Amino acid sequence: MTRQSDFYGWKLLAVFWFILFANFAFPLYGASVVNTYMATALHWDRTQLGTAYAIYQLMIGAPAPLIAILIARKGVRFTAALGCSVVVAGALLMSFVVRTSFQVDLVYGVMIGLGAMTGGVLVAQTGINRWFSKHKGLAITLVHTGGTLGGFAAAQVLDKVIRTFSGNWRAGWWLMAGLSAVCAVLSMVFVRERPADLGQFPDGVAPDDRAADRAMTPARGVYKTSEEWTLGEAVRTPALWLYVISLLGFSAGYPLYLAHGVSHLKDLGFTPAAAASSISIMLLCALFGTLLFAAVADRIEPRLVWSVASVVFAIGMLLAMRASGSAGLYLYAILMGTSFGTSFSAMMVLPANYYGVKAYPSVISTVMVVGTVAGASGAALSGIIFDRYGSYTPVFYFVAGMSFLAAILLLFAIPPVHKHSPAIAPAGAAAI
Repeated sequence: MTRQSDFYGWKLLAVFWFILFANFAFPLYGASVVNTYMATALHWDRTQLGTAYAIYQLMIGAPAPLIAILIARKGVRFTAALGCSVVVAGALLMSFVVRTSFQVDLVYGVMIGLGAMTGGVLVAQTGINRWFSKHKGLAITLVHTGGTLGGFAAAQVLDKVIRTFSGNWRAGWWLMAGLSAVCAVLSMVFVRERPADLGQFPDGVAPDDRAADRAMTPARGVYKTSEEWTLGEAVRTPALWLYVISLLGFSAGYPLYLAHGVSHLKDLGFTPAAAASSISIMLLCALFGTLLFAAVADRIEPRLVWSVASVVFAIGMLLAMRASGSAGLYLYAILMGTSFGTSFSAMMVLPANYYGVKAYPSVISTVMVVGTVAGASGAALSGIIFDRYGSYTPVFYFVAGMSFLAAILLLFAIPPVHKHSPAIAPAGAAAI
């Protein structure tokens, strides 16, 4: 059997991994630390803090359909380099120009959010989806670990950098400008569009050899469509709507905790350093959850794994609400982080398994709009509710309830049947 030992897909995965680590994760996850220092220095209340982060959350999802069009017309490499360059420009403005809350909303929320979206998850997952078939679930999940590991590193590194510069929050943006500049260069030099551009095939295996692999490999329990869907066909399937509703809980809960978690833990009596450490543990556990999903992505139906993770996320939110002592500081972080990493990974893989390569960018970009609107709403409303009632409790209960609901709905989100598909699924694509 002929296989390409120099298959470029794994090298490309490494490039996208670093782009998600530096260009996507540092502005997203590091803001929970940097913006807390900024809010203190600029004497902001929780509403102002939540609003900036909410706009950012909106911008890393709402423009996704437009980014999908940009990818289709200009390619993965151009889109990735453009996004990284926009983050560089925005980070420099945050470092040297920004003074008011409106400027932060505009530069951090709109500009850097758009740059992180353009040179972030959608472009990386689209590129990887083109280069892998048999190992699609593993590859899509592995590249996502760049974002989760970057989130773990960002909170710790940026806190140390800012404290090194005597609490100057702008120092964090100096670092992020440099990291995104490196990502822009990597995009232009190393990103390739499709295997055919290098005379290769997905997974490094020729089509005839892939067919032989399928014939010799026993059927597994993960459904992977052999059909090509359109976005219009996908939105008419019940599975997509159940899937969208199921992502609302963790999509709202995780960003609101990144925006308000440090402040919430300080309210409970923890020191800023302990609160930042707890957020870092949560992000590290998100990496563990991502790796856990990577191990089972091509073996266990993702929606079932996600269902279990939704229950765990709900429990973590309830524990975070009343965290106390060392055990309370880290137990919620372990549960929320692990379940988020698992849930997000399943969310990214399911559209590829259900609707195919062609429809993936349009389907996942549409889904990302819903998820980021939920995240933006969670961050903004949490600040408003706290300023009015002095507590995050109502929001925490709501997110936990939505997560429990997701666990139930996912059990019914069975793989859709394409109108041109045979009544019986092909071997190796059986649903659970």
